[in-house]
Amino acid sequence: MNNLGLASALVFEPRKAFAEIDARPRFWFPLLVLVVTTVVIAVWYRSVVDLEWVTDRTIRASSFAKSLTEAQIEEAVKRSAGNRTLGTVATVLGTPIAIVAIGLLGTLYLMLAGKVTRVRRSFKHWFALTWWAALPGAVLTLLGAAFVLLTATTTQIDQTELKPLSLNALFVQRTFDQPGYALFSSIDLIQLYGLYLGVVGVRAWSGRSWLFSSIFALLPYVLIYGIWAFISLR
Repeated sequence: MNNLGLASALVFEPRKAFAEIDARPRFWFPLLVLVVTTVVIAVWYRSVVDLEWVTDRTIRASSFAKSLTEAQIEEAVKRSAGNRTLGTVATVLGTPIAIVAIGLLGTLYLMLAGKVTRVRRSFKHWFALTWWAALPGAVLTLLGAAFVLLTATTTQIDQTELKPLSLNALFVQRTFDQPGYALFSSIDLIQLYGLYLGVVGVRAWSGRSWLFSSIFALLPYVLIYGIWAFISLR
């Protein structure tokens, strides 16, 4: 099965797709697609958005804003807007590094969990599962962000708005200054589908129950978002 066939199987026959990955683990195709789509979204967003507005908004919402004077905030905003090209270059160079680092952390967790629960696969297997499970979400996220940027009627676009299928956009609808805004804006239906694929992959490789596979694949996310929710919703 070639890469495009495998990507299609992830949507329509995920168990078959993960059986193929188990037999022939490879990861370059989904990793490159994820990097390219993320960089495209980031660069496109920077080219459209009002950077001064974004920077001002971000600084004022941060925890150290109270220690800054109005003049210092204005200076930081002007400096950010003046370094648009440098910021774009940093985004292009830094985004792939961040993506790979996050993927490596996820892979190390899967390897450790696999050893503890006797679901023995190589590093290459778990690394491949990480990227293939994220592949459909990367493509759908690009389409969602493209729709937002193409239909925007203003340059004052919050980065969270690039996720039109987030829990905040669809259900909670909290504003920027309300607790939980960033939390609910970061979780979207596309991401949840990627987590589902991770569970399916673990189940296909372990042959165990849905409950076991869900705990195995989702434990880090439950802990991270649980702590985040505890902090942001207090």
